Amino acid sequence: MEPVIGLDVAKGTSVFQAFTKRGEAYGKSETIRHAGGLERLDDVIRQLEMQTGVSPVVVLEATGHYHRTVVAHLERMNIEHFILNPLLSKRSKSAQLRKVKTDAADAWHLAEMYYRGDVKPHRRWTDRIIELQHLTRQHEFMTTQFIQSKLNARALLDQVCPAYEGVFHDLYSKTSLHVLLHMLQGAVITEEVVRETAGSSHGKAWIQSKVERIQAMQIPQKQSAAQRTALLCMVEILLAQQEQLSRLELKIQEEAEEIPEVELLKTIPGIGDKLAAALIAEIGDAGQFEDPKQLVAYAGLDPSVHSSGQFVASSTRITKRGSKRLRRALYLAVQCGIRRSTNEKLRAYYDRKREEGKPYKVTVIACANKLLHHIYAILKKGQPYHK
Repeated sequence: MEPVIGLDVAKGTSVFQAFTKRGEAYGKSETIRHAGGLERLDDVIRQLEMQTGVSPVVVLEATGHYHRTVVAHLERMNIEHFILNPLLSKRSKSAQLRKVKTDAADAWHLAEMYYRGDVKPHRRWTDRIIELQHLTRQHEFMTTQFIQSKLNARALLDQVCPAYEGVFHDLYSKTSLHVLLHMLQGAVITEEVVRETAGSSHGKAWIQSKVERIQAMQIPQKQSAAQRTALLCMVEILLAQQEQLSRLELKIQEEAEEIPEVELLKTIPGIGDKLAAALIAEIGDAGQFEDPKQLVAYAGLDPSVHSSGQFVASSTRITKRGSKRLRRALYLAVQCGIRRSTNEKLRAYYDRKREEGKPYKVTVIACANKLLHHIYAILKKGQPYHK
């Protein structure tokens, strides 16, 4: 006998169906709640083990973040489990003649996939990598919001006081935003106001020149109060988002210091603290990949293949069936590496591909593929990057 439990995970609840062996269900499908209901799953697992003499295996899909609560419980209880890629499960279901979609049917189907031998061990992350992954993904999300906030603030500033854009080199620096905040609140801008936020790195002459330009500038009163209020709100949001991003970056740095693989990736020219942390958070343990091609496929950078009869497509796109966050981090790492020839090897490879007539994006993707091979070798050997 080979007992299996198919588990269909949803938000807050899951439906499971137990089997003593292929085709022989153990009882009926049951619905359990993740909060306080997982003990019922433990009871069924113990009953199956007593009846069959074999510890059952739990099979479930990766369902957003909802499955993580269940997986954490299974790991605490030392229960063997397999996490399936939803794409594989969906493809297997589509091969059936009848079209049935229920939670109970999905749980049954997951167990059937195990009996057919379609289930392979899923990649796993350590607790520290998972914590780093939460932080880097939240940082990416907040960075996207921050960019959108800057665009909205710029559009409002063009209407309220377009002349202010030329006062500071960085319009979104803390000094610039604090001064703009004071202006919108109707305060008089003095040298003390600028000095409080500019810090000691700027001299008196610099501060005085900024104050003179600001005092000579007046926000046109013809602008509606609604526009000024909207811009004031956006400036406050930008300052709050900057503070939150700074706290996240500090926490990411603290977590990354405990992971030696992050320090190894930082030896690659063009990869700094945040990119190294994001790459490790998405890759995890490189030892779970048998060769670099598997890692490339996991990133979705492998080329798709299309052929039929005598026809073989010569122009294909990458599959994009892997981690989009890993692809994004690699894309940024390549751009940082080829800019100003920071990474000489990568820049030489980029120039060679461009000379061959490859388009820019095709060349960058090829560089990302090559960079990922370097990352795989560094992580597998545990040795820093050699120029």
